[in-house]
Amino acid sequence: MIIQRSLLAAAAYFGLSSFVYAQDSHGHDHHGHGGVGFYGHLDLQVQGDTHLDGDWFDKRFSESYSHSHLELGYRTRSGFSINANIKLEGEASGHDHHGHGHGGEEHDEDEHLDEDEHHDEDEHAEEGHPADKDDKFFEDHPIFIAAVTLNYDTENFSAYAGKFNPVVGVDYHSFPGMYISTLVEHYAIRERIGAGFKVRHDLEDFGKHSLEVSSFMADTTFLSDSVLRQRGNTSKEDGGPSNTQRFNSYAISLEGSNFYSLTNNIVEGLSYRIGHAVQAAAEKSPRDEIRYSVSVGYKYIFTRDLNGRLITEHMAINNLNGESSHDRSYNNLALRFNYKNWFAGAAYTLIDNEADEEKENHDGHVFETSAGYNFPFGLSVEVGYKRSDEENEEKELLGSLLKYSYSF
Repeated sequence: MIIQRSLLAAAAYFGLSSFVYAQDSHGHDHHGHGGVGFYGHLDLQVQGDTHLDGDWFDKRFSESYSHSHLELGYRTRSGFSINANIKLEGEASGHDHHGHGHGGEEHDEDEHLDEDEHHDEDEHAEEGHPADKDDKFFEDHPIFIAAVTLNYDTENFSAYAGKFNPVVGVDYHSFPGMYISTLVEHYAIRERIGAGFKVRHDLEDFGKHSLEVSSFMADTTFLSDSVLRQRGNTSKEDGGPSNTQRFNSYAISLEGSNFYSLTNNIVEGLSYRIGHAVQAAAEKSPRDEIRYSVSVGYKYIFTRDLNGRLITEHMAINNLNGESSHDRSYNNLALRFNYKNWFAGAAYTLIDNEADEEKENHDGHVFETSAGYNFPFGLSVEVGYKRSDEENEEKELLGSLLKYSYSF
């Protein structure tokens, strides 16, 4: 009954959604699009959750929200292209301490962690802990331009400039699971202004590898605002990592896959990514935030109809949000099996905190499991369960997800 209720709530909005995007590989190079002219990718996601238990509410309640995207681009014969990502971003209730703000930087509760960095603590508390605990349906959904870039792509080289998400760790869309991709997105570095390049090299049996480097600063332009629900423009005075109005922050990422061996089939399914980033100190953020990331992926084909996929990642963040007294690491493990059109899997995240303040020194745990079905016309249906203990607050919920993808 609970899952049915969530599905009905999601379905009610699914037919009304008309915006937004997502691609499995949200890279900045667009050489894979090939032809000349317009192209795009639409990804509609509508989710319904029923909160079963939690430290911050007294009774069960249900909510529905959409986390959707639209990618649009135009490519010329000379290899140049213009690309934009438009996002409709709804969020679940409760404490989300991953820093889902204008720039995706991490914020602790005392720094007003909320989508709108201009909210004060009282406003944040209201949104994080709804007073009435009544059912909520598609409230507070900002629409904004998450990225817009001018690109140049050849077979082995790409360059881009504009507003983008610097690459450090695994793209959050790559994580299999209903909830873990949102968790990873929350601590990713997002919505930055700058430029970067990517170099690709094919080592044949030793795999295909690429190195990506970018330099950036926080977005303080009019693009930092949103419509439908206004976030407000980010200014230099708001502070936060890389909010310096100078290109003195950077990210570096090295990835590899497509290994081959005549004697060892295991290596053929391996992939890796190593990343590093520094977000320069700014107002209200006295120290550089420094990140290191190591991830390994593995895909194995058991039979023609059955395959499995594993992703593990360690993301270490020193001087979280520019604070010298707080380090944090995210340790993710996600596994999914696919049988014909069916899929099922589980994911676990350990959040390790090292902080001087006792309330910030609590380690977190997030577990989820889900299963679903992919229809042949781009629609998928998924149901899942999540239990979390973050910032010393426990939460348990059941959810359902409708997703539709279409490329053109």
